[in-house]
Amino acid sequence: MDDFMKQDIFFFITTVAVVTLALLFGSLLVYLIRIARTVDDITRKIRAETDIIVQEVSELRRNIRKDGVKLKHFWKFFTAFKGKRN
Repeated sequence: MDDFMKQDIFFFITTVAVVTLALLFGSLLVYLIRIARTVDDITRKIRAETDIIVQEVSELRRNIRKDGVKLKHFWKFFTAFKGKRN
């Protein structure tokens, strides 16, 4: 086999390997982007729910400071969470 034939085979195999690796890397990148979007969506939902919890707790504290500790304040607090889940 002459040297030019060996070079052609080497470059052909190298090209196939590079193209294969590029396709694998591209598909991996697509999956990573999809995972990042899902994580971002979950984080936004958690942030919104946390804001609701903070508002409910501050309302409970305000009612306790105004009227003292009463069972109705806690009942209202916990039923508010149950109502917001639906």
